[in-house]
Amino acid sequence: MTSLTMRQERAADGSLRHVPTALVPAPKKGKPKRTPADPIKANPEASAQQLAQLIERIERLEEEKSGILDDIKDVYSEAKATGFDVKAMRDIVKLRKLEKHHRIEAEEILDTYKTALGIV
Repeated sequence: MTSLTMRQERAADGSLRHVPTALVPAPKKGKPKRTPADPIKANPEASAQQLAQLIERIERLEEEKSGILDDIKDVYSEAKATGFDVKAMRDIVKLRKLEKHHRIEAEEILDTYKTALGIV
């Protein structure tokens, strides 16, 4: 499906009329992307074995990730049962992931927005 836009064109009698025009995408800048060769075509047996190993590794990691996410959920449930504010804890975890200068910058922006909105 081609996207259309309308442009104005002056008719012979001097009046303006709207004419549908197809949008043409601009050419991409930079080097063209090189598509890597398909390893399955180059060496089918070895590539199939390597692909199977990679898929199995991903599946194992997905299982581990699921287990870890369950453990994290349990810790937050325990914290909530103890009386801690889980939302505040999640915010602290996010902040601790940031580098110090990024954390300071985020806090300054938040303060600026709060001041602008009269929340402070």
